[in-house]
Amino acid sequence: MKTLLLTFECPPDITGGGLCTYVQEYISAKIERREPTVILTADFNVQDEVCTYFGCVKVVRFNPSAGESFKYMGHWAAMSYEFSNQVKKIITEGFKPDWLEVCDGFGLGYFTLQRKLCLEAPFTDLKVLVTAHTPVTMIDDWDKKNIYELPTYFTKYMEQFCFQAADKVISPSLFLKKKLLAEFLEKEVAIDVVPNPYNKPSTTLVTTEAAFHDAPQHDRPDYAIASRVCYWKGIEHALAGFDLYWSTGGQSSLSIYGSDTAHFKNNQSFTDILSTKYGKWIEKGLLRFAGLKKHSEILVIKKQLKALFHPSLFENYPYSVIEHMAEGGLVAASLSGGQAEFIQSGENGFLFDPHSPKSIQDIILKIDALDDKQRHTLAENAIETIKETCSYSTVLAQKEQVLAAINRTTHPVAFPFTSGKELTYPASTSSSALTVIIPHRNTAALLLETIESIKFSSLTGIQILVVDDGSTDKEAVITLKSLETRYTDVTVLYKKQSGAADAKNFGVQHATTGYIALLNAGDMVCATYYETALRLLNQYNNIGFVGAWTENFTQHGRSQIWPTFNPEIPLHAIMDTAPCQGLVIRRDAYLAHGQQDPDLGQFFDNWGSTLSMVLNGIRGVMIPHPLFKDRVREDAASQKSARLLTITYNDIITKYQAQLAGCYGEMIKFLNANGPNTQYHNPTFPAASSPCRPLAPTPIAPQQGEGRLVHLVHRYYDSVNQPGPIRTIRMGLRNAGVGKLVAKLRQ
Repeated sequence: MKTLLLTFECPPDITGGGLCTYVQEYISAKIERREPTVILTADFNVQDEVCTYFGCVKVVRFNPSAGESFKYMGHWAAMSYEFSNQVKKIITEGFKPDWLEVCDGFGLGYFTLQRKLCLEAPFTDLKVLVTAHTPVTMIDDWDKKNIYELPTYFTKYMEQFCFQAADKVISPSLFLKKKLLAEFLEKEVAIDVVPNPYNKPSTTLVTTEAAFHDAPQHDRPDYAIASRVCYWKGIEHALAGFDLYWSTGGQSSLSIYGSDTAHFKNNQSFTDILSTKYGKWIEKGLLRFAGLKKHSEILVIKKQLKALFHPSLFENYPYSVIEHMAEGGLVAASLSGGQAEFIQSGENGFLFDPHSPKSIQDIILKIDALDDKQRHTLAENAIETIKETCSYSTVLAQKEQVLAAINRTTHPVAFPFTSGKELTYPASTSSSALTVIIPHRNTAALLLETIESIKFSSLTGIQILVVDDGSTDKEAVITLKSLETRYTDVTVLYKKQSGAADAKNFGVQHATTGYIALLNAGDMVCATYYETALRLLNQYNNIGFVGAWTENFTQHGRSQIWPTFNPEIPLHAIMDTAPCQGLVIRRDAYLAHGQQDPDLGQFFDNWGSTLSMVLNGIRGVMIPHPLFKDRVREDAASQKSARLLTITYNDIITKYQAQLAGCYGEMIKFLNANGPNTQYHNPTFPAASSPCRPLAPTPIAPQQGEGRLVHLVHRYYDSVNQPGPIRTIRMGLRNAGVGKLVAKLRQ
């Protein structure tokens, strides 16, 4: 089976983490089975694409920051988009995988899936597998971080979308599957449980007994915990059990190896807090916080432990446990995780309740009392368990069976929205009947440019309705009178002046086609926009409107790209995530719930329209390309002040108060984390008031003890702050409307 794997962690750059270990085992398994495989990973240290070959496995490293998307999107959204560009390149160059596999973290597959579902070649034919390693925002929530802050809040949406949109989702444990369905995903997703692969290496580096005895005395503890020092890893809970053990005379020592959660509480690290609380045991030499160590060093230390403790409160399928058991090591682990599915307490390891210090103490005493024969039996059973559960042949056979059951011959008929209700529509007849409604008042020259852009459309047979909103300019009146003579498919409707919103509603009411498109005089569309939009409306029975990214332009050319995103509640009720004023809409849907409110004013009437539709189950999809062109004019009425935005937003919330009632709890948490919606306009960037570290104008050096994901992001920000051709994040931030904050930070 030919596969293409997308990952943000890949050995040898990052070692020891669960995803990195998975990729390492994945490579070994593919080599053993001689299956053609491409692994695509980010590397901010390369200037161009770098390829490495391991037999039938090709590892492609590319620098995402060389792409344009970092100008107008935040880190992980831009990463996802650049990964999708590389996927297109790989397939176009000839590698056509049977399956594309992507990890769940940070929504890495978000844009690959969005482009696939928007029927873009060559993505349309891809079968996409999402493997769950635990979504990052789910971990943040477990670790008591504020997941309502931007861009984390939107990253959660990206991760959720990947689960909803994938052809298949695999979880390594039943525990994680249940957690995903109960705590993370808002809609049901079919998830199969397939263990992660692991084969014990034929040789292990630096794991001999001599190497162990060469280590310093303090690196020869009786027990060890090898994981990040953070809340959800259960370190605090384990220490409560050891505290009880030591207080009753226990003499076995414990060392904790791992990076720290900086500034956990009151500007203290978690290590500082725990060191203060259990300082007396540190003084007596029974407890030691040893910090982050290399994986090879940890292997040496683990070799002679009485047992490796793994006290996580939530865990998917810990490779540190699997690796230690495969070596014949003894593991004591919490009941709260996937490890409880292959550890039988007292037979091949031990399990304890992480919330019970007495349970942890009892396990320590049991392990202390084991004799050599008992240890040998436990070790043999542990080795056999991992061999039976995680061997390449066993795991890949299960995986192939699951994937073989997906025999997709047709594209799905429902688009995978992550939340909210959805109206469905009758089966499509592949209609291409479209009417474009153009409200107009005294903009004759701009009107002609708009009509000409429609004429270049790849969709044929478009009807155009120009609604004159009481023009008084002589040139405009003359132009209007000539339009129907000049264009056989243009009709002009006249009405008294009442504003653009009324003019749009009036035009839709007089249209006779099933689909309508709104387009302001002066704005333009790319040639493929309408054809692509109608393909989506004909394909999916649960979408009512389609938009695209917006290209803002002036008389001097393009000024910026403005990404849009499928509107979901409650975020779309806080900020307009789909600010495309050239939407293509089902006419009946617009008349039922999308008619624009003249009281909201230009620009805000469009937001009110999409919000009303989404709240009533009329869903929208945004094509991730700048196919709609918005003319920016200095005299445009849409240049609103922050004060007017606030007043109008109050009107919007009041209008839809009853329908938003169930969302107010989440909206309050979001607003508390990010401030008023004048502080953010693009959900992939932090709010302008956020002290988020990536806004700093100089490279940020990694701090002592920070984890591998933090180092990964630091390397990115280091690379984009270097002089040269690499695009800088600061350019994107200026375009996102937070340039003033960057300037302030420079002072």
